[in-house]
Amino acid sequence: MFVRFLEDINWLPILSVIIGSALLSVLGDSVGTKWGKKRVSIFGLRPKNTSRLITALTGAMIAVGILGVMAVLSQDVRTALFGMKILKQQLYDLQFQLTRSEHDTEQVRGLLAETSASLDLTGFELDSMRNDKLILEQEKLELEAALRIMREESSQLRHELKSLRSEAIALSANVLLGQTAFEAGSSREEITAGLNALKQQVRLNVLARISDQSFTRLRDIPVEFDAESEEALISEILSADMRQYVRALSGENYMVGENLRVMVRFETGTSILTYHDGSPVYRKFFQNDRANTKSTPEEILHIFLRELRNKAIKDGILPEPSTNNVGTLDGESFFNAVETLSKITEPVMISAVASGDIYTEGPVVIEIVFEE
Repeated sequence: MFVRFLEDINWLPILSVIIGSALLSVLGDSVGTKWGKKRVSIFGLRPKNTSRLITALTGAMIAVGILGVMAVLSQDVRTALFGMKILKQQLYDLQFQLTRSEHDTEQVRGLLAETSASLDLTGFELDSMRNDKLILEQEKLELEAALRIMREESSQLRHELKSLRSEAIALSANVLLGQTAFEAGSSREEITAGLNALKQQVRLNVLARISDQSFTRLRDIPVEFDAESEEALISEILSADMRQYVRALSGENYMVGENLRVMVRFETGTSILTYHDGSPVYRKFFQNDRANTKSTPEEILHIFLRELRNKAIKDGILPEPSTNNVGTLDGESFFNAVETLSKITEPVMISAVASGDIYTEGPVVIEIVFEE
């Protein structure tokens, strides 16, 4: 290891410096001794001081020689002797550049952190958009499936509508075919007789309705009643302590041309006296200002009858299920009322007065009265 160290030393400049220094020392000493013996004086100095000056100059020459030799033989020495300030300036510039680079590096790191955060957020939004895309695709598939189902149902409905158009309905469902009532305490025989009379009324109404609808005079149509429900109905009426009504309604829609067999169902409930004979069912004040109203007497009475129906239903009168009507007013009575109202020029009170006692099951039979 030591041998390798010795081999790595640059012996040329070292030996040159040693040899040159020795030669200059010997030369300086010889010159100083020679001039001292001759008692030579330089610059007016004493010989002793002259000898010292020569020795000093010799040492200076040795130093200059050493520096010269080192400068000639070594680039590093030349740089250290003649380029130190330049090196310091370069070092300062490099430190400044390093500081600025560190500052730029910190800024880049900050931007990198922001970019990373933005990239993470973008990745999260991308994942969210992918999830939304999957959800939208799933909803699209579901909507397409629902659309196919709706198209199939629409096609089926069009087919059924076409069939309905080709076949007229002879009798609709929930049509009131007849009704009756039984006082509290009625016997089984009375109830049975009343139901038989109701059945006969139902058969006649069914035959009349279907004949009118089919434009054919039919002699007979099978009408069926449920015996079990009829027996339960009789038992309910027998056990009731108040007046009971019974309504007969058609079971379903029946088409013209079918092998008709009409099923009839019964409904029952408590029958309460809602309006007494001669009592007002509904009243309305009419200003009768012909100059400011554009309604005709017919329109006024139609509105009055519609409000009368709503009032009766609110009071508990059962409407007919298929039409939602509570009664009828014959055409003659209606047009007589229109004529009477058209002749009245003063404000008038329009009243619907009950023509007989009116119970829950109806119908509402009224007489229109005008009071000026």
